[in-house]
Amino acid sequence: MDTIASLVDNYLTVERPVSVLLDPATVLAQAVVASKFYAGFAELVVNDGTEPPFPAITENTELSNSEWSVIKPLFVLYIERESAIHQEASRGLGLDVFGRSTSEIAQDIANLELNMPLNAFYQPIVTV
Repeated sequence: MDTIASLVDNYLTVERPVSVLLDPATVLAQAVVASKFYAGFAELVVNDGTEPPFPAITENTELSNSEWSVIKPLFVLYIERESAIHQEASRGLGLDVFGRSTSEIAQDIANLELNMPLNAFYQPIVTV
């Protein structure tokens, strides 16, 4: 299992080495926020000595591939929203804004967050 920090580092260096305009600390913070949202609907196994339901989710929290596959789309939308916020804020300085607006991205985030309980649901199979 990989930590959130290593997954973000892989995202920034391998998957999207050019297209992310945000600093790594901001990207990492958005990954933690997305993981915390996911943890509201699924139990993350956090090895920090804290019993659920209040584990501390940090950059050192380990995620399985299946957990990351559910969290990553929300994380990518959070990154896109943060980039759009920064670009829209710089419009007054004369910079040309590209990409989707924050309101368009917010709608996609709302839809994904609305479906998160279904996406995060897990019921182990028990045979008798």
